[in-house]
Amino acid sequence: MIDRKEILDVFSMLNKNQISYVLLRNIDKELPDNLKEDKDIDILVKHEDKGKFQKVLYSNGFKKKIHPWDFGNNFIFLYAMDKLEFYSKGDINLDICYQLCCRSINAKEWMPIDQLINNSVWENKRCNKRYDWFELSYEDELVHLLTRCIFDKGEFNFGYRKRITELMRKVDMTEEYKRLNVVFFKFSYRLIELIEKNEFDKIVNEYMTFTEY
Repeated sequence: MIDRKEILDVFSMLNKNQISYVLLRNIDKELPDNLKEDKDIDILVKHEDKGKFQKVLYSNGFKKKIHPWDFGNNFIFLYAMDKLEFYSKGDINLDICYQLCCRSINAKEWMPIDQLINNSVWENKRCNKRYDWFELSYEDELVHLLTRCIFDKGEFNFGYRKRITELMRKVDMTEEYKRLNVVFFKFSYRLIELIEKNEFDKIVNEYMTFTEY
């Protein structure tokens, strides 16, 4: 396991340098005590802080690496989205994005999620006072995990199912529908219905074959 101090030092570095960021995911509560050496930390940095963020990493010994998802001509970004980046220092690996994003269902290009949600990320981020890092709001995290499972992974594994179910109990669904509708449109109601019935195995196929837009 990676030493927890090394992990917490990353967030201390970002806080000290006033970088606007959020930890994207902490599935199965791997951070800060149970992160394996082959795993990375997924962080969203505000686009406007990109240059400052990069300078902070370089000045603290991090080196930019080829992104694990970069296989050449498949690493395509739409709508002026910033390219995903990957940085390493010792055992610490950082997977960085500058917009909340997902992959298209066509040629698997990367694209930012609707601007309403990307704006909400910075307006509603939460501070985890126990570890002194910033996280997505519950509402934005739920949208993010759903888009990741449907568009990026094509499945819902146990850790994601557990966290999505937890988040469903924390959010105001009236407000959440507004977020879901800008991504999933009329499928949003069926999506929530399937989650509430714990029928995660049906979601991806039903979304891909949904025609009632």
